[in-house]
Amino acid sequence: MNIWDFSNKLARRLLVWSALSVIVSTLTYFSAVPFLRGLGIQFFAWGVIDGAIAVFGARASAKKKRNVQETERAESEANDARWLSRILWINTGLDVLYILGGLWLMQTWGANNPIWQGHGVGIIVQGGFLFLFDFYHAGMLRKALL
Repeated sequence: MNIWDFSNKLARRLLVWSALSVIVSTLTYFSAVPFLRGLGIQFFAWGVIDGAIAVFGARASAKKKRNVQETERAESEANDARWLSRILWINTGLDVLYILGGLWLMQTWGANNPIWQGHGVGIIVQGGFLFLFDFYHAGMLRKALL
């Protein structure tokens, strides 16, 4: 599998998570339970952002795969693989910060406010998934590059 196919597969997987997040958001946002409303807001926001990242990532990798010259293919693929690996590892670190931010939000603004507790849990769930997602794919890419 070349790097652009790998990137496309990664984007499709992220798009599935995005769709699930938006579906969960619609089920929880309209709840009368404040905690679920906060959770729903976070799931919607993260789902939309993840969906945009997935769509633009899939388009970019497909365009690159189509437009790369055969004589430059190996070098271009290696450069793109290193770039994607770097992005995945940076995102893995950022995901830890998202989780910590969600915990902080739960313990401060959410200490006595259920809607903010929902926001905090939403951030923790989304950040936790993205941590596992980015870490797993960065590891898979590292194995492929060795």
